[in-house]
Amino acid sequence: MEAKHFGPFGRFVPLILLLMGGLLIGVVAGYIIWSPRAANYSVISQAKEATRTVSIGDISVTFPSVIICKSGEESSRTIEITNLHKDAKYVVVSLALVRSGDVDSATISALTGEPYKVTIAAYGSVQDVLSFKPSSNGYAIFDLTVNGELAGSINLYVVSSP
Repeated sequence: MEAKHFGPFGRFVPLILLLMGGLLIGVVAGYIIWSPRAANYSVISQAKEATRTVSIGDISVTFPSVIICKSGEESSRTIEITNLHKDAKYVVVSLALVRSGDVDSATISALTGEPYKVTIAAYGSVQDVLSFKPSSNGYAIFDLTVNGELAGSINLYVVSSP
């Protein structure tokens, strides 16, 4: 069998056909796994969100970098603050809105309204838990500051209920 009609790529035709078949199988499998019927956001929103820990001086802050919640349902965010020094520390933790896309103002006000102020004993820790109930889909990005220093950002994604 001579493959002259394919030019200089004649000997690679079986490999190209094998790769094209694998690509087709991958696309079909991807569609089956992530079809519109399989995109159940309630499963995603119940997953444990990854947390991030940042140290600023003698204070350690653990917070979720991403919060995924459903519109119309109660959600919360938890920030843990730990004093890593032998003396008590006064700490102010606040969120500032950086950007928002269609998240309702009540949710943004609940998250950014009042800074969390606390005095932490030596080597102690406290948790700030804030509940909110978003009413519209969208996203928002917040900067988390501890005693005026940027600790990181929290991305809030509000999805519709299935």
